[in-house]
Amino acid sequence: MSKYSTYFTHSIRAAWITGLFTFLGITGCTTATEIQLATVGDTMAFDKTVLEAKASSKVKLTLKNNATSPAMQHDFVLVKPGTENDVGMTALTAGPSKDYIPDSPNILAHTRLLKPGESDTITFTAPAQAGDYPYICTFPGHYVIMKGVLKVK
Repeated sequence: MSKYSTYFTHSIRAAWITGLFTFLGITGCTTATEIQLATVGDTMAFDKTVLEAKASSKVKLTLKNNATSPAMQHDFVLVKPGTENDVGMTALTAGPSKDYIPDSPNILAHTRLLKPGESDTITFTAPAQAGDYPYICTFPGHYVIMKGVLKVK
């Protein structure tokens, strides 16, 4: 076999495999979208209120609690659109033993509750449907103003 026919054979095989992967929805080596999110000092605020991810992509999110006051505990809770008030209200009933994370089908992903200076990294799959997905802090009372949106495209 000449070097050209070997090259041709390998090219055809690579094209066939690429086509198969595309047909199956496999896009080769997928790496997670990495998002760094932090809190703003001793306030009830995230440093970013808009995040972005591709539909069905892997997302690696790190939340850093930059507070110094022990009263400023925070988390990141991604919820289905229109459910942030319900999740925020029921967080109180979950209590500290559950890090104020209620058992709810409306929660898509969450970090643990962080004390000042702590961070947590989670990996999740972005929703398959494009849209705006709210994220909140479920520490009691924080969800009202401590929020943002993950824009899934």
